[in-house]
Amino acid sequence: MIDTAKLLEVARGELISLWSDLDEARRDAYENQWSMGCDSLVERIKALTPLVGPTPWAQVQIPLLEDGVYQRVHQELGIEVAVDMDAVAEHQAWLDRQAVTT
Repeated sequence: MIDTAKLLEVARGELISLWSDLDEARRDAYENQWSMGCDSLVERIKALTPLVGPTPWAQVQIPLLEDGVYQRVHQELGIEVAVDMDAVAEHQAWLDRQAVTT
C-alpha cells in the first residue's frame, strides 16, 4: 500500500532541493546567468509543482526571488504566488550585515 502522506512529504522535499539546485546551477553558469542545466531543473520544478503545490517563497534562495525566477516559473504554470519582497530585502540586508561583522 502506498503511503500518500509520505509520498507528498518526499515530493515536497525534492521540490525544495530542486530550487536549491537551480540556484547553484545559476551560480555555476557562465557569468552567473543561465544554462541548459538551469532549463532542465526548471522543467523538473514545473513537473512537480502542480502535483504538490508551490514551495513557500521563504524556502527559496534569495537571488531566485530577487530576479523573479520563482515568480516567473509559477506564472508560466498559472499558479499564483505572492512574495513579500520587503521581507526578502530585509533578510538580505541582515545577511549582508552578518557578513560584514564576521
